[in-house]
Amino acid sequence: PPPPPQSPAEIPSFAAARGLVARRYSCLVVTPRRRHIALPPRFLGRKRSGIRAQLDTELLRYSESLQGVPVAYDNIKVVGELGDIYDDQGFIHLNIEADFIIFSPKKGKKLVGVINKVAPSHIGCLIHGCFNASIPKPEQMSVAQWQELGLKIGDELKFQVLHLDSDAAGVFFIRGGLTK
Repeated sequence: PPPPPQSPAEIPSFAAARGLVARRYSCLVVTPRRRHIALPPRFLGRKRSGIRAQLDTELLRYSESLQGVPVAYDNIKVVGELGDIYDDQGFIHLNIEADFIIFSPKKGKKLVGVINKVAPSHIGCLIHGCFNASIPKPEQMSVAQWQELGLKIGDELKFQVLHLDSDAAGVFFIRGGLTK
């Protein structure tokens, strides 16, 4: 029997994500970035925990400033020793630097996904175990021709990125097309 489809949003470790970067069609990049973080007062004596908690909430959500979706991070450094408190807000404002692995596919690029759904109208894929893509059946192709492609759950599929979008919560959507 085919393996059960992976559930979306399995956040890879930095080491696992770094191993995917070199793969062809990964659309992953490793880049050091500087970020501003506002830590809630409950993290006063636990700066590192607070920074990680903040960054963890941003993983797998599209980020305008990163121009992609952060998948993992490591090597956090606080820039400057002291945090600032503005006006009467209780938050501690810090600048940090970290190495981010960012999923940054562009329209026209190719990706490889693992098929997790085969329907008469489209194929669903999971990229890097955490991003959903939908590949609609080409209009000019009959349902019979579509089925003759013999695509099965668990197979790898290379496709071209046609459309990228994210919803208000930052959840990323990819629509693709079959490649020749």
